[in-house]
Amino acid sequence: MENKNFSYDSYSDSLIIINRQENEIVRKNFEVGDIIFSLTGKGKIVGIEIREFSSFLESCNLDSKIAETLSSVEFIINVKKEAIFSVLKIGFLQGNVEVTKNIPLVMPLINQ
Repeated sequence: MENKNFSYDSYSDSLIIINRQENEIVRKNFEVGDIIFSLTGKGKIVGIEIREFSSFLESCNLDSKIAETLSSVEFIINVKKEAIFSVLKIGFLQGNVEVTKNIPLVMPLINQ
């Protein structure tokens, strides 16, 4: 059986992606809109949850029905000086064809 790093729950319409290693512990969660980020004590993002995933897909000009055919999901993070650039890379079936889409997410950093 394949070990996937994501799960989609159609009842709650939530996509959860886990990138946590076995020795990493989630210490904090924070929300940006409908996205919840899980961080270690060192600030590493090790998981995200996207609530209202169907609406999220539609806001990216994608058919919300692809949520049911997800075959792969990857969350890629690139930290720069003033922002965190991230890409949600999703794979799904469109008919009999495997399609991959990259969805960019940009979040400004807030100085505390």
